[in-house]
Amino acid sequence: MMFEIAPRILHNEFRVQKPKPSDYVVCTKRNLVLVKRNADSFEIPRVADMESANPEISSHLHYLFSIDEIAFFSCDEELSLDPFEFVKDRIFREMPDMAIAFGGAVAAHISRWEQSNRFCGHCGKPMSRKSDERAFVCKECGNLVYGKICPVVIVSVTWGDKLLMAHNLNNPDPKPYLISGFVEMGESLEQAAVREVKEETGVSIKNLRYIGSEPWPFSNSLIAGFTAELEGSPAITVQRSELSFAKWVARKDIGEYTGRLSISGTMIKRFKEGVL
Repeated sequence: MMFEIAPRILHNEFRVQKPKPSDYVVCTKRNLVLVKRNADSFEIPRVADMESANPEISSHLHYLFSIDEIAFFSCDEELSLDPFEFVKDRIFREMPDMAIAFGGAVAAHISRWEQSNRFCGHCGKPMSRKSDERAFVCKECGNLVYGKICPVVIVSVTWGDKLLMAHNLNNPDPKPYLISGFVEMGESLEQAAVREVKEETGVSIKNLRYIGSEPWPFSNSLIAGFTAELEGSPAITVQRSELSFAKWVARKDIGEYTGRLSISGTMIKRFKEGVL
């Protein structure tokens, strides 16, 4: 999965440090990220790249975290500098170095959160970045805001040697994946898993079992994976506002899923191989 970058290590403890020319800079506009084109591919710009376009850029950067000794910084200013361009943050999924791609995705997650909290949600006054932890505080009313992480559940539902697979309308990848959805307030992970499967497919489940979790920066999420078994009728009623289709797929008919990026792909791959 994308966050499994060993033997490299993500150091996300809060600290303050100055940028080096070799460090990375991640700038966002909603779900767009500033990148440097390299022939037919894209790279995350380094501090040295940004300084060549704007010699004053370092004064606008702040530290986010490091992967081994390479640091990732975000920019306090919205930038659109030649020769850089904004592309959708899905570009991180295509980068060959998974550790750097994951770092870019996490940095974009933090950058989006920062941009959304420039002003206080209570009184409307400008927010200030805290000096001792990753948080914003309003000096006018004391409102304190920590990072946004949205819990999500994903469920591998089986019926004998068949797996319940579906395609979400918002997913540009045409392949089917597993049923997933955001956890509602006042709801446990287990309750959310049962509800999401029922809402999106009309299928009831039993024997719910927790498998593992994965940070998924693209939707500001932490995803909890579960397995479950069909309970009752296998008839499917598709929630058309969420899915383009849902169906039972026999183990032998499941396509290739590497599990390189997501917990969904990993769970499908394991079911296909008979180990989940």
